[in-house]
Amino acid sequence: MLALRRFQNGFMVGHLWALGFSVSVAAMGVASAQEAIYRCGQEYTNAPSDVRQCERLAPQAVTVITGTRPSPARAPAPVPSAASTEARSAELFRPLPALQAERDLHARTIVGHELDKARQQLTVLVQEYNDGEPVKWASESRHHQRYLDRVSSLKASIERTQRDIESLQRELERRPAVVSTRTP
Repeated sequence: MLALRRFQNGFMVGHLWALGFSVSVAAMGVASAQEAIYRCGQEYTNAPSDVRQCERLAPQAVTVITGTRPSPARAPAPVPSAASTEARSAELFRPLPALQAERDLHARTIVGHELDKARQQLTVLVQEYNDGEPVKWASESRHHQRYLDRVSSLKASIERTQRDIESLQRELERRPAVVSTRTP
């Protein structure tokens, strides 16, 4: 039974009993929060689907890290239209016309040199291939398979070089010839 007596400090026994009850409930909540925790592969859980495949971890102190509070809501920033955004970015990243012409000329020159080297390489490979019957080397006279391997390697190199030449020609067609607009 609950007796409602007054103590000298003014609290009633009923209030002290309620306080004691709430402290004991809180302690039980903390005790239940310290349930067993299992590691199942890369997952940590307190309710594993199969306890045999999980490892029980030693109980540890619970650490609570308070998060940051969100800042008060501000007025949203105006969203620029897509057209104005594209125009601004084009203006920012567009090089000067003279500088761009110089870059285009330099790129076209490099591709032209690569094309010349590929054509020279193709000429050498075609001469060595000799219509499918290249000259046998001394080491290949006794090992016919080595000769056949070299012939197939030459044929593959010729095909690859031809594809490279076609690719470089397409690149040159894609890059327009630069016409100088300077006046003396």
